[in-house]
Amino acid sequence: MRAPIENCPVCGERVHDEGGWPPWCPSCEWGLPEPAEDPRSRWRRWRARRMHARVLANHQQLLGTDLHASGARRLAGLLLALLVHLVTALLVVGAAWVWTTAAFPVAKVIVTVLLLVIAWEVRPRLGRVPREGELLTPATAPGCFAVLAEVARATGSKPPEVLVVSADFNASVGRAGLRRRLVMTIGLPLWQALDDRQRLAVLGHECGHEVNGDVRSTVVVGTAVESLDRWASLLLPDVQATRTRWRFGTRNTTGSFFAIAEYLVPLILLPLSVTVGLLAVGLERIAARSGQRAEYRADELAAAAAGTPATVAMLDQFFVADQCMQAMRLAGGRDRDGDVWAAESRFLQAVTPAQRERWRRIAAREEHRTDASHPPTLLRQEMLSSKPPVAGRVQVDPELLATMTAEVIAFAPVLGRRLRDAAADG
Repeated sequence: MRAPIENCPVCGERVHDEGGWPPWCPSCEWGLPEPAEDPRSRWRRWRARRMHARVLANHQQLLGTDLHASGARRLAGLLLALLVHLVTALLVVGAAWVWTTAAFPVAKVIVTVLLLVIAWEVRPRLGRVPREGELLTPATAPGCFAVLAEVARATGSKPPEVLVVSADFNASVGRAGLRRRLVMTIGLPLWQALDDRQRLAVLGHECGHEVNGDVRSTVVVGTAVESLDRWASLLLPDVQATRTRWRFGTRNTTGSFFAIAEYLVPLILLPLSVTVGLLAVGLERIAARSGQRAEYRADELAAAAAGTPATVAMLDQFFVADQCMQAMRLAGGRDRDGDVWAAESRFLQAVTPAQRERWRRIAAREEHRTDASHPPTLLRQEMLSSKPPVAGRVQVDPELLATMTAEVIAFAPVLGRRLRDAAADG
């Protein structure tokens, strides 16, 4: 057993070294690991740095401002999204036109089928409402939906129609199906890590997504972004295989025509894929500021429902999410009959305030984990703290909230088994 470290070997200040956690210095940040190397390509790393800088700039511009939706960006995103869907519709029209021409029958069939297959692949997808599994409805979980109705009323939104309980340390909300039913997903590991006010905060945040004005949550823009991603995947050639052919030559022995085609097809497809990819980036950039502002607005609505301190504390739990899930997986991997929920509880009780601050500092260094849809948690907490604190309007009977928790954790055995199976499978 090593001797405790009292003073920093770099700056001489007192270090945090307790509870079996790695020692570190809050003054010079000695002991903090260097950011993990980003495994993505050079182009994607450059894009990530640009995105991180853009998120920071947007954050500074939004501090102290009204977080309600902007109509101009919403309109621009809608117009570009309609253009994307128009391209998909033109594929179907083009297939119908080719079929009615007097072209060679075989060629006509090939081109028509090809256009229809592409149109089907890039079509708008509306998602599906879960029909089975760990889901709750007002009929099966009256306590859950009574609490959700109170939170939705405080945020000015509609309560979800379906509640899904997952094994993730996360929560989300979205619409699915032709009827656009509102589906909320609550991760049981996250729910177990929160106290009652923090649980109201996460429910308030997810309900707030319905009224925060995020352009990407609309069916037109959201499906357009997905369609553009599928366009890029469809058109992007196998870069590694193409590079190998250029370096070592083709293995095709059926004729020079096919050998030349092997070289030319990737060159033809790549510009098309880049063009579609740029359209996707353009639409995402139009929606990115809207999405960042909308995320802050959802946090603001969560604070209105549960209070600013509870919302900041709820966000604080996400700093321990990865390590908590790792502790649960380790417990499940060691014992196929082990209680992963007890392992989560032990882990959270062992986390000291100094270790939480250490993970906050580590998170601040990891720029490559920034994405346009969710600003870094530290920035979200800073945005909340920049506004006058509020106490929260929702006052739920503790017994009703306990009923909701009982309805949610009824899925603990099946979700625990799923976590243990995933850990055993590696």
